[in-house]
Amino acid sequence: MKFMKICNVIIGILMIAAGIYCIINPDVTGLGIGYVVGVSMIVDAFGRIYAWSQLKKTGQTDGWLLASGIISLVFGIALIADVAVKLYMDMFIAYFAACWIMVQAIITIIRALRIRKFHKALDSMYLGKHWWVGLIMGILLVAVSVLCFIHPGIVITSIGIFIGLGIIVAGANMLTLALTPSKR
Repeated sequence: MKFMKICNVIIGILMIAAGIYCIINPDVTGLGIGYVVGVSMIVDAFGRIYAWSQLKKTGQTDGWLLASGIISLVFGIALIADVAVKLYMDMFIAYFAACWIMVQAIITIIRALRIRKFHKALDSMYLGKHWWVGLIMGILLVAVSVLCFIHPGIVITSIGIFIGLGIIVAGANMLTLALTPSKR
């Protein structure tokens, strides 16, 4: 039990250090997303191929599971091995995030306008009184998404910072759990 606590403290400290590194170098972290996707595809490929081999023994599978595993393996290796493919993946993620921000902006604006409409219809003093805050947030989100489309590097940098923050929080959580006395 004590050995596990020591390991958790060490891992927690290393995670916090890694998170700080990610925040200090967010571009490097953001551009590493392609590698993460590539490794994930390779792991998925091995899982599919293994599942196919197990199901083949009982005659419960066809070639589609094997084909999808091979395709995942090829694309995963291409993502890791070819810098251009990885860069395309990173740019796809950046533009996809910009599209997501734009959709959220439009939804925020629509909701704000609907709240305004209900506020006028109900003549309510409290319901929807500050509908304009949502409208401003939606407009700001539109501006952010346009900026992300123009400069996708901003998204990649932001992703790197958020990954760093997530790793720091996970490391702090691990430290907290390791240093909390057990109730035995």
